[in-house]
Amino acid sequence: MLYIKCSEKYNSRVILIICSLIIFLWSLSNIFATDNLAEYERELEKVKQEQKENSEKLTGIDKELAFYAYEIANYDSQMLEYSKKSGELQEEIEAISNKLDELDESLENSDAEYTKAVELYANRLRILYENGLPSILDIYIKSETLSDFFLKMEIYNQILEYDKNTIGRFQNKKDYVDYIKKDIQVQKLQLENLKDENDAQIEALNLTIETKQNKMKELESTQSELIASSESLIQKRKEALSKIDDEVARVIREAQEDIANGTSTTFTGGDFVWPVSGYVTITTRFGQIYNLVDPAGSAHTGTDIAGASIMGKPILAIESGKVTTATYSNYGYGNYVIINHGRCTSDNNNYISLYGHCSSLTVEPGDMVEKGQVIGYVGSTGNSTGPHLHLEIRINGILTDPLAQYPAIEFNHLYL
Repeated sequence: MLYIKCSEKYNSRVILIICSLIIFLWSLSNIFATDNLAEYERELEKVKQEQKENSEKLTGIDKELAFYAYEIANYDSQMLEYSKKSGELQEEIEAISNKLDELDESLENSDAEYTKAVELYANRLRILYENGLPSILDIYIKSETLSDFFLKMEIYNQILEYDKNTIGRFQNKKDYVDYIKKDIQVQKLQLENLKDENDAQIEALNLTIETKQNKMKELESTQSELIASSESLIQKRKEALSKIDDEVARVIREAQEDIANGTSTTFTGGDFVWPVSGYVTITTRFGQIYNLVDPAGSAHTGTDIAGASIMGKPILAIESGKVTTATYSNYGYGNYVIINHGRCTSDNNNYISLYGHCSSLTVEPGDMVEKGQVIGYVGSTGNSTGPHLHLEIRINGILTDPLAQYPAIEFNHLYL
């Protein structure tokens, strides 16, 4: 006997696409609990949308946080380079400043030497002026020989020329040092400009990093709020599933009591009817670990059947039996049906099937249904991410793989 449970997994990429394209209500005149269902549907659609948005936001925030963390690390790396460059520029500026100090001292010495040479030359000229310039005749008369005359003339001229050269030499040195100083001052100014630009980059990086860090704090705060909201939804789903588990336990107890009392319905066995004719795409298998209800992961209790345009397709009872449950579960299976098929005469086992996430139901508790009878229509109610049928089968109260009952069918598996 088949037991269908609402698919509680973010099924597959195909189902997600179908979910985003096809979400509507399939209304029928024989919907069970019509008055309450519309209200439940509205509430559920609101919760589903909230959960989807939360999930998308959480995913987006995780990506943003990772991106911002990467950017900050990158900016930190740049900051290190700029800081290193700033230190190097500061060292160069200090070295040039020391060189300028040396040149200033050299200029002061050159100025003193130049001034001293000018004063010496001026004094010599003053002495010559006061004593009178010696004439060539005076030098000749005072000379003992002709050679002595030429020697004295040479010495006299060399003295005057030396004084002039000394002045020129010190002037040239002063001009050269002054030129070098101006050139180095230009270099220093260029370095200072480079350092100012570098420091401006450091300041800009600091501001950018601070902005990114503040954004991360905002994202983390938003993430915490979303996680808290998601946890609230998860808790509601767990409570809904717990109620369904209680209902299933009740059905199992009643089935066992019927068998014990000899009042159980029976069927002869053979092949079960496939619940959604023409649709053999499986998006979540029995026992697959998924995270739709429990973030830590939980085993899927049934098989999810999906496919293009499956929304609204008839759901067939896999075998005859008694409808024990036909109701709505918020945050859980949505509209779901449980059928107690009774005891199979060929193997003496009791079979129960569950069909979840229906858009609408066509049966009520207590109805007796025939094999292949329409009991509802495929939907995406409850804890579902897209149109599909969640099928569960319990044998003697124990969950089993529904697909094991259909060895002749070739399925298209889309789960990861």
